[in-house]
Amino acid sequence: GLCTYGFTGRALLAALCGNDPARFKAMEGRFSSPVLPGEALTINIWTGDGGDGTAVFQTLGGDGRVVLNNGGFSYA
Repeated sequence: GLCTYGFTGRALLAALCGNDPARFKAMEGRFSSPVLPGEALTINIWTGDGGDGTAVFQTLGGDGRVVLNNGGFSYA
């Protein structure tokens, strides 16, 4: 679970913060399904048009099932 959370956080950091950890403010989400070692993950990210530094996300397992749901991310 926490490894999935960490990989998701790293993807959000790269996609939205230019890999600058100083811009990473907060992350939250709900574990909804287990992930097996070696399984590929896909992170879907949606941001608003307002540039308010928030995004929502969802992490999918290799077979398309949701493994991390109701995700929220804040960044500078």
